[in-house]
Amino acid sequence: MRKIIGLGIAVLIVVALWTAGWFWAADQARQQVALLAQNDGETAPQLTCGTFNVSGYPFRFDFTCDKAQLVSGDETITVDGIKASVLTYSPNHVIFSARSPYTMANAFTGSQSQFDFTGFEGSARLEARDLIKGLSGEGWRIGRISVLADGIVWNDTVVTPVLQAKADHIEAHLVDIPELHDKTKGLAGLAAYLNVKGLVAPAFQITAGEGSLDAQVSGLPDDLQAFTDPNAVRNWQAAGGTLTLVKLAGTQPQPDERFEIKGNAHLTEAGLVAGEITYVTKGVLDRFAGLMPPLQLIALKGKPEADGSFSNAMSFVDGQLKLLAVPVLEIPPLF
Repeated sequence: MRKIIGLGIAVLIVVALWTAGWFWAADQARQQVALLAQNDGETAPQLTCGTFNVSGYPFRFDFTCDKAQLVSGDETITVDGIKASVLTYSPNHVIFSARSPYTMANAFTGSQSQFDFTGFEGSARLEARDLIKGLSGEGWRIGRISVLADGIVWNDTVVTPVLQAKADHIEAHLVDIPELHDKTKGLAGLAAYLNVKGLVAPAFQITAGEGSLDAQVSGLPDDLQAFTDPNAVRNWQAAGGTLTLVKLAGTQPQPDERFEIKGNAHLTEAGLVAGEITYVTKGVLDRFAGLMPPLQLIALKGKPEADGSFSNAMSFVDGQLKLLAVPVLEIPPLF
């Protein structure tokens, strides 16, 4: 009997400590949001919520901010609602969602935009280089960040709504590449994926486009704190970092257009871009007809292929993008 009573008391103590810890953490979250609301929006961003709530006891934290507004300098952003959820036993993994509309206004330029969507959700997970040191905030890197959105409509709203673009579905992922993680050197790599379906952009004469991106970056620091270092770009070059464009592609049926770009780039010791890109296009570069001399357009399009497409290559040499050894673009040193 004594053992049972002792076990019961132990359980009650654990439950009491767990409950106290949960409500303490929830109160800390409320205080932090309240502090953000006190910022002036100039020297520090100001975030306010029409209502802010924390729920999910006992195994989850659900943070809900309705009628959210972020002011930073001349920029004001509003979102109808934001929700983020974290499991108490897995605080490095956040699931989030949002309700439209999402608006942006710039007091300096006078620009105003509104984004509407039928669905917006995502998740973010961090990985620790060392769990013990990670408790102090050291050695955290991106494990995975994913965002999915449906029924997106972007309108310019300065006067009346003017459609800028819309898409049926957008999906984006930023993923850690385990084989590129060098714990000894403190380096990591990321892969980026983007997929867009049902894209409409009147200004670019896109009526039913689809696009995708597959890229990788190596030589990144495996500590997110290092990205704030003023010498972050220089350090990336010194670590032998590379950007690989596995594939950037787009297509639409009417008019029949498509493109596919591949390439890689890195920085020289002087901070200049070096690398090469190859591309295949069909119909896309014909948009420049009348805007540039015919011979230049032919050189830009490159070699004609049997399927009606054209293929070509360019190279980055000491910050200059060259086509057939002729500079067409110059990028200044990045550090």
